Amino acid sequence: MSQTPKKDFVFRKHMSIGEVDAENDTRFLRDCFVDTGDFDVLEDTYSSQCIVLGRTGSGKSALLERLEECGEQVIRIEPEELALKHISNSTILSFFEEIGVNLDIFYSLLWQHTFAVELIKHKYNIDGPSAKSNFFDSISSLISGNRKKQQALKYIEDWGDKFWLDTETRIKEFTDKLESSLTASSGIDIPNIKFTTTGKAQLSEEQISEVVHYGKQVVNNVQIEKLAKIVNLLAEDIFTDPQRKTYILIDRLDENWVEDELRYKLIRALIETIRKFRKIETVKIIVTLRTDLLDRVLEKTRDSGFQREKYNSLFLPISWTKDQLEYLLDARINSLLKNQYTKLDVSFKDIFPKKIDKVTSSDYILERTLLRPRDAIVFVNSCFSESQGKTEITNAIMHTAEKYYSSGRKESLEYEWFVEHPFLGKYIDILSQNSSRFKVSELTKELLEPLIIELVDTPKENEDLIVKSANDYYNSDYPESLKHFNKFTQNLLYTLYKVGVVGIKVDGTSSVTWVHDKTQDLTPTRIKNTSIVYIHKMLWRALAIDKRA
Repeated sequence: MSQTPKKDFVFRKHMSIGEVDAENDTRFLRDCFVDTGDFDVLEDTYSSQCIVLGRTGSGKSALLERLEECGEQVIRIEPEELALKHISNSTILSFFEEIGVNLDIFYSLLWQHTFAVELIKHKYNIDGPSAKSNFFDSISSLISGNRKKQQALKYIEDWGDKFWLDTETRIKEFTDKLESSLTASSGIDIPNIKFTTTGKAQLSEEQISEVVHYGKQVVNNVQIEKLAKIVNLLAEDIFTDPQRKTYILIDRLDENWVEDELRYKLIRALIETIRKFRKIETVKIIVTLRTDLLDRVLEKTRDSGFQREKYNSLFLPISWTKDQLEYLLDARINSLLKNQYTKLDVSFKDIFPKKIDKVTSSDYILERTLLRPRDAIVFVNSCFSESQGKTEITNAIMHTAEKYYSSGRKESLEYEWFVEHPFLGKYIDILSQNSSRFKVSELTKELLEPLIIELVDTPKENEDLIVKSANDYYNSDYPESLKHFNKFTQNLLYTLYKVGVVGIKVDGTSSVTWVHDKTQDLTPTRIKNTSIVYIHKMLWRALAIDKRA
């Protein structure tokens, strides 16, 4: 049975129910982990779902933190350990990419080599030349009768002299070896060739053709088929104990650790590599990805033959229900206050008002989230902050806390989507001082043209679909301009819907569609002038929305 803290309870400075990032939230993750059913699936090495998908703050990193805490054999690879900036800054690789040599095989090879070496190094505690030699000797004798597996083993050894060193050093060594092969003088009879991004301009068409031919030969000679034998070797001869499960964890791939074009190719190659390693039943490679980043990977690498349907079985989409988030808040509040102020359990209802604006306090808070743990935790922490020195949380305190929470969520959205929509803040501001719901037709030319003019002539690297639509409208004449204006409005509202700022009621027979609805199927063209737009309550205070509508 719950009870309120004792009468002399006072909210203290810095009191909180957790941090916004899982790495700094270890106490609450350990004591208050809420399993929505995803953890068991992730822990099961026989389950194919290993790419955790979700928006920022949905709990992807928390799942990996939990797995690292519970799993016995866990290898965590940080993005900065992958030497991806070293690859990105390679003028030699950039040169061959520029002239048309497909390096996808190399990127796939890089991931496969990295995982194979990490697994072997971890299992056999290889920490120096002697341990490396002992491993190769013992495995060689074990597979002495299998020539293909012997070749695979030698392949790992040949491409990894610094086998026992850190991941970053080994990847740099691996990349440098490919660079050396590509720039070797034999095979290219072109004097003074410059392997730089500007080198292409100094070559004739015939010379470019010759270099492309040679480059393709080198890349193909990395002998990807031998690497396939490595996976067989790991599955059939090394990782065979079903009681000894091993996990490789990679988190934070959505951070800007390398230029976007290369990142997309590397992530696509990573997904394909994970699929190959599913053959090793006692090993599971687990990666977290933001849903929008995956969508960009699919879009940017579409010409390379990447088809989402082939990989759907790998994806584990993260979502939360209102009941699960209420349980999470109860668990964290109880962990914070129990034993410090009372011996009995303390829940959300014990410290928040029963009602606020005619709804329960939990409904009030969760209606102002995107049904993500981070949003709910931040709102409650904001209430605690405003209650410092007080003995209770009042309606007035919650309204004050909402003001700061709402502004913070707007900033968070702009940061989350900056790569894809650099001007999202301007798009959101179009809704300022509006009614909480309105018809699409109310977004008139007089209202939107100042934004359109501001977006025109935006540099190519900052262009999104809305900027393109703005240019199409600005550079067109009537009647084409009317069509382009409608398209601009559709793309603007669809983007605001996609990031969670608005919900759309397409017509009189449909319900309001929000992006976190699992059944959502909204497209820009379905948004009509008669459709009704609902601004998310999360932003009402930040945008000074008139909620009387």
